[in-house]
Amino acid sequence: MASKDDIIADQAKQIDDLMKRIAELELQLAKALKNSSNSSKSPSSDIVKPPKKKTDRRKKAKRGGQKGHQRKLREPLQPERVNEEITYEINAADVRKLGLTPTDDFEIVQHIELLDLPIHVTEHRLRKYLDGDGNTVLPDVPELKDQPIFGPRMLSMIGWLKSRAHCSYSTIAVWMSDVLQVRVSRGYLAKLCNGTISASLANSHDELRQAIPEQPQLGSDESSLKNNGKKNWIWCITAPLFTLFHIATSRSRSVLEELIGTDYEGFIHFDYFSANCSFAWNFDMKAQYCWAHLIRDIRFLLKHPDKKTKAWAEQLLDRSRRMFSSWHHRAEMTDVGFHRSMITHRDRFLEIVRKPPDSKEAANLTERFLIVELVDGGNYDMSQDYFRFMFSPGVEPTNNHSEQQVRHCVIDRRITQGTRSESGQRYHERMWTAIATCDKQGRSFFQFLHESLTAQLTGMEPPTLLPS
Repeated sequence: MASKDDIIADQAKQIDDLMKRIAELELQLAKALKNSSNSSKSPSSDIVKPPKKKTDRRKKAKRGGQKGHQRKLREPLQPERVNEEITYEINAADVRKLGLTPTDDFEIVQHIELLDLPIHVTEHRLRKYLDGDGNTVLPDVPELKDQPIFGPRMLSMIGWLKSRAHCSYSTIAVWMSDVLQVRVSRGYLAKLCNGTISASLANSHDELRQAIPEQPQLGSDESSLKNNGKKNWIWCITAPLFTLFHIATSRSRSVLEELIGTDYEGFIHFDYFSANCSFAWNFDMKAQYCWAHLIRDIRFLLKHPDKKTKAWAEQLLDRSRRMFSSWHHRAEMTDVGFHRSMITHRDRFLEIVRKPPDSKEAANLTERFLIVELVDGGNYDMSQDYFRFMFSPGVEPTNNHSEQQVRHCVIDRRITQGTRSESGQRYHERMWTAIATCDKQGRSFFQFLHESLTAQLTGMEPPTLLPS
């Protein structure tokens, strides 16, 4: 029979094992609940959004214009866009009775309507001739050869619906049948998009790709995309005045080498992904790693079962808040005062982060800020790529812009479930590039697509997306 001390010791061991198991389960649950708000996962990876907090509707502001705000009317279309004018006047008798004086000014109220059938159909009639052997001979009309049945404006609408509005080919076919009374198959729509429409944007896409190494700042992000069931990757490269998308089979640094080059001298905004780190370290790039990702990783540690890890994470967050508070008040400080403040915040943050508690998750975060020995001698401070924004005007501390640019592609991905061919990939990356770049430059994507297709079908010089 076991002694009393043996029983107590056995129970203590069971309790200790159970506490360790609870800690492991809590950590697993926290990992399962990771999203863009508490980890370095991108917002586009949040497949299931957290439920919105219930709000008291009674406290919500009433829809429409609020009391005290002047009514704002829509800007009327320009006179050259007006097809019909109707003038209303007060009859002459009332004018005299009321003592009114007519002016040359008018209050404009416009009524806009679609045409009954907003299409223009041109029928080309080629007379048939028979030669001596009874063979049919037709007039030679070069401009009709290899032309799609739709003109550039109709093609632009198809491309706009597919890529800007995220419509499926089935939806576009139904829309054309219902609204335009034109029946077209999904296969022919796909052929137009992956062929004529895509080809019209090839030149502008290539121009932007060649201009990437010349930009003073770049951002990079990537997201998955399936092609025939196989995982590929959407690479997004952002510059101040354009955004380029490229679909590749790899997520490795070789794609960055191909798109950016190994001699790039500007600043690059990254998240702390291994391919980005390898690219920056091997080619001595001036990288700025994303603080938004870092802070989400730190916040995740607030749910860690180890109290010391939680306290450590709270210290890091507090120091981060103080640092960015000073950074945002740069205009209120002298150059010397700002410099000293940033140095102090940086050094204190590093002092905390380089002394992690005894947990694997804390140690993983600390590895980003270590000073390592180089193979060829000397040391390399890994933390420098987190703090370049402090003393480099115009350099942002996050990679949020690149992540935001990818969201349009993610919506497309959810609807289309990926691509089916090489031509489909080229279509998507060219259209996404044109949409994002036109938005960034304040241009109409539809108008640019129309100009590109007109040039493609007439042999004219294509328009450019390069910033002027």
